[in-house]
Amino acid sequence: MRLRSTKSPGRGLALLGVALLGLGAASCDFDVTNPGPVQAENLDDPGAFPAIVNGIQRAMIEALNYSGLQTAAVTRELFPTGQTGQFGIEPFNSVGYLTEDEQGTPWSAGQQARWLAESGVARMEEVLGGSPDKNLAAAYLWAGYANRFLGENMCDAVIDGGPAQPPSEYLSRAKDQFTNAIAAGGSVGDNTIVNAAYAGRAAVEVQQGDWSAAVADAGKIATDFKFQLRFYDIGDQYQLNRIAWASENQPYKAHSQWGTWYADYFEATGDSRVAYTFTNGVGTGATECCGVIPWWPQAKYNEVTPMDMSTGTEMRLVEAEAFLNSNQMGPAVAKINEVRALAGATPVAPADISEAWAMLKRERGIDLWLEARRLGDLRRWHDNGTPGALDPKEVVGDASHLQVQDLCIPISKAERDRNPNLG
Repeated sequence: MRLRSTKSPGRGLALLGVALLGLGAASCDFDVTNPGPVQAENLDDPGAFPAIVNGIQRAMIEALNYSGLQTAAVTRELFPTGQTGQFGIEPFNSVGYLTEDEQGTPWSAGQQARWLAESGVARMEEVLGGSPDKNLAAAYLWAGYANRFLGENMCDAVIDGGPAQPPSEYLSRAKDQFTNAIAAGGSVGDNTIVNAAYAGRAAVEVQQGDWSAAVADAGKIATDFKFQLRFYDIGDQYQLNRIAWASENQPYKAHSQWGTWYADYFEATGDSRVAYTFTNGVGTGATECCGVIPWWPQAKYNEVTPMDMSTGTEMRLVEAEAFLNSNQMGPAVAKINEVRALAGATPVAPADISEAWAMLKRERGIDLWLEARRLGDLRRWHDNGTPGALDPKEVVGDASHLQVQDLCIPISKAERDRNPNLG
């Protein structure tokens, strides 16, 4: 493993664009006349706030679509078939590299999601002047998720053309936004927003190493709770679930579960959380290591299956990890088995604390599979020297065919070229 640290688009226009997209989607009249550019002050109308929130979610779709696919190759949540191009996985990415040129889109998409969310929050705060509003609560929540995504996946933080900072800057911003969402959601009586914000904040506190706060927040969430990002089949392939779209027979077959420990585990247990479909087909390309790859597409997602942003099962695993941090194996295993019971999986019984850690790491991989979360976990455990072996098929070596394993996405080449504050 290694850690790497190697400008976003016209954001004001982007905010207008996604706002108009949201307004258009809310209408059933498809006979549309383009009025041309819209003045930014028109978004100060509270009637435009739902469109702003929709635009933030649209930006999150793009950020998670690209990063979810590309980081999953490095974490070996999926195995590339050698297909490259628009929905493929590039050769360097397929053997474990996350580079400043090939991962430019995940970087810029994540930054756009953060900027749209934070600027939307600022606009609503100014207009509302402290009045309760459900759209503001939702904007706080999505700003928290956008920053959590960046904090878990990026090597460095860059805020609006500023200098490089540690990625902990994103985590601090995420915690503040989730805290605001808890208060704002409570003021309008939206328990879904409140619970999602507590769960999102707990995940951030895990990354920050604040385990007492993480456990306190996690304890507020029921095990069956889910908050999800939706995808849409509206004629725009970029609003489809990209991981599913890239794995399908037509037109891509860009990745497979062949060669992953997730496939081995599914074959051994039948755990539906990591299901794939066996076929006799092959991927559309070929790889240097292995030639033509058998095509075993993931079965977690179809084109519009939503992606979990926060769940109660993740919260139980937060509590389990906290117990392991204090060498309390029994209570930790009980939490892991609570998660497994909800999924209909058989309970585990580790022989010792090291094996319990390995099972915790495995269970988080299963529970958060293909949700753009594994990279952050691997980096956190690497940095902390956390005990518990990972499967040979998800670390560098002959079993995984990974040559390296970059554990974060670097600042993009475009950002470096355009930002005078970066060396």
